[in-house]
Amino acid sequence: MGGMNGIESCCGATAIIVAGLVSLLLINGATSLKNLKIIAPERVRVGDSALLTCSYDLEDAQLYTIKWYFEDEEFFRYVPKKDPPHVTFPVRSIQVNVSGSNAQDVTLLGLRRDHSGRYKCEVSEDQPRYDTKLQEADVLVVDVPELEPRIAVDKQRLADGDTLRANCTSGASRPAANITWNVNGKPLNGSRMKFSVSSHVMQIISDDRQRSRSILRLDTSNLFRDNRIHLRCFAEISPVYKGSASLEIIQDGPSVASPHSHREYTKNR
Repeated sequence: MGGMNGIESCCGATAIIVAGLVSLLLINGATSLKNLKIIAPERVRVGDSALLTCSYDLEDAQLYTIKWYFEDEEFFRYVPKKDPPHVTFPVRSIQVNVSGSNAQDVTLLGLRRDHSGRYKCEVSEDQPRYDTKLQEADVLVVDVPELEPRIAVDKQRLADGDTLRANCTSGASRPAANITWNVNGKPLNGSRMKFSVSSHVMQIISDDRQRSRSILRLDTSNLFRDNRIHLRCFAEISPVYKGSASLEIIQDGPSVASPHSHREYTKNR
């Protein structure tokens, strides 16, 4: 009987240890922190603000802390149990609008070119698990052109069927703008027009900005409308900048309208 009692005692102790280990594994392995993702604008203009959002689901858990990093340096922390709940750290002169930042969002002000890079949000749930997850996103701070694109043509008066030779040059920017063409209010169409386009990027010697140039060769056959061809080029850095220039090519006329340009900006939301 003594031997049997010893076996039962040993088995009971083993069962308790196993049960404890299983419970510990369940506690450590389970997590309420799910669906973590970071929402950030891919591009922002120099001087603008940006809203970065860390979206997550804690289910039945409480938030312990959320930390924001630029590259690997922490610049903002939000701890809901503290008063005040937020703290900022001096990292590369990043400006945080504290009143516009909370348990999910951080608002950055006056972004500079050297604020381009990788932003990370790290979320930790509260006790007993303290599970932590991290997500990241890249943000490019854009130098938009100060000057509008310009169109230049070899000839401003052409006969129907002549070849129109034109180029469009964007203002200096970082990154380089993308240039596209419209003829008579419509994009170039290979099924209705005979044309060729070549593009290249020119480096600014004094800094790291660039200009884009697009060269258009267009057969004008059947393109004149009321003795005119309306030519327009667009320089775009989506979604933060769009500028354009336009020019009228005249058929059998004594002169051509002066080029004119205008700029369109899309505000970050």
